[in-house]
Amino acid sequence: MKVVLSIAGSDSGAAAGIQADLKTFSALGVHGCTAITAITAQNTRKVAGVFEVPADAVRAQIKAVMSDSPPDAIKVGMVYSSDTIEAVAGLLSKTKVPIVLDPILAAGTGYRLLQKGAMEPLVKRLIPLCTLVTPNRMEAEKLAGMKIRDDRDVISAARKIRALGAKNVIIKGGHSGKDTVTDILLEKSGRITRMSNPRIRIKETHGSGCNFSAAATAFLARRLTIAEACAGANEYVQNAIKSAVAVGKGLPVTNPLAPMYRDAQRYAAIMELQAAVDRLVTLPGFARLIPETATNFAYALPDAASAQDVAAVRGRIVRAGDMAVPVSRVEFGASSHMADAVLACMKVKTATRSVINIRYDNRIIEACKRLFSVSSYDRSKEPAGIKRKEGSSVFWGTTLALAKNPAADVIYHKGAVGKEPMITIFGKNPADVLARVEKILKA
Repeated sequence: MKVVLSIAGSDSGAAAGIQADLKTFSALGVHGCTAITAITAQNTRKVAGVFEVPADAVRAQIKAVMSDSPPDAIKVGMVYSSDTIEAVAGLLSKTKVPIVLDPILAAGTGYRLLQKGAMEPLVKRLIPLCTLVTPNRMEAEKLAGMKIRDDRDVISAARKIRALGAKNVIIKGGHSGKDTVTDILLEKSGRITRMSNPRIRIKETHGSGCNFSAAATAFLARRLTIAEACAGANEYVQNAIKSAVAVGKGLPVTNPLAPMYRDAQRYAAIMELQAAVDRLVTLPGFARLIPETATNFAYALPDAASAQDVAAVRGRIVRAGDMAVPVSRVEFGASSHMADAVLACMKVKTATRSVINIRYDNRIIEACKRLFSVSSYDRSKEPAGIKRKEGSSVFWGTTLALAKNPAADVIYHKGAVGKEPMITIFGKNPADVLARVEKILKA
């Protein structure tokens, strides 16, 4: 496994600094080591204080890591003081691995994180050692000594920062105020690359700068080129911002572990639903509940927004004589109809994430009414606009039925011209739905 070293400050709110770096390193599959330069007392609203770690302690941390686990790339973040900069520069001056500098001057909440007298040594001692410098717009203005108004100014500022000794410079465009956010990379060859994304409509976040520089460091450790590392970091941070979470009363916090959480959720959902399907098809008599159009069994992720976030049986579950047979395995995006049903239900009952459809029968409905909370809708009264829009009927009907009875566990309709009557059974998870099917079979 590749090793990376972050030399930076500690954020007690865990949105930025060392804490954000370690999350990013873990998400991108590298082993993160640290040397803490300062301890900040901060949260999502403010920095309450900064407590500098003595330069000798910073030096000792770096030496300890480099002597035992030589890093494949190094990130330098908050350095705070001239003494710390001298200690860091002295130890990194002979290293041959990529060094990424995130020139942190102030926190997102405005608190100064670089002492006034430390700007000159930052420029003269650290920047010339760096493979990549990653300032935001305001940091680039300070380093270049100029005002940035447009992309031409960004390129001019990047050239000025390169002239200070940095091999490559990327100036991030998040603070531009434009609808399109563009990061501009100036490589040592002189090549300019623009990386643009639509602006995410979210309040300013806390941690994105640290996520970006840490991601670029991780990608460089994995031997990607500068352009590849910056493009990867750009995409990674976009997802971290999209997945930002409100953990306090101030700025939302970027979520650098979102890809890991999502992958884990998807895997767990697949395994949970597949186990329930395997059990379902062995239930005595279940085949009799399968409608002409077949059955499907679905399970949505907690934050599901589309059919691609809902797992179901590819090809459905069909009846073969007295047996219920899944046509294929469980996968995401396999059933638009069941996805519509569960997505509509989640708008009313967020914890209800699983659903199955079975055939309509008066006796089954009577059993359901004794066992569960039941609602229905009249498919014959479906508005013309809904009929014309492919795939809208189930969402419309489920929403209507839940408006009548928000507590409903079972929803049915009696069909319409060319439409088979159907019963849908909802539950918090596949095991919950499975238990309800078993109760119906025993009723």
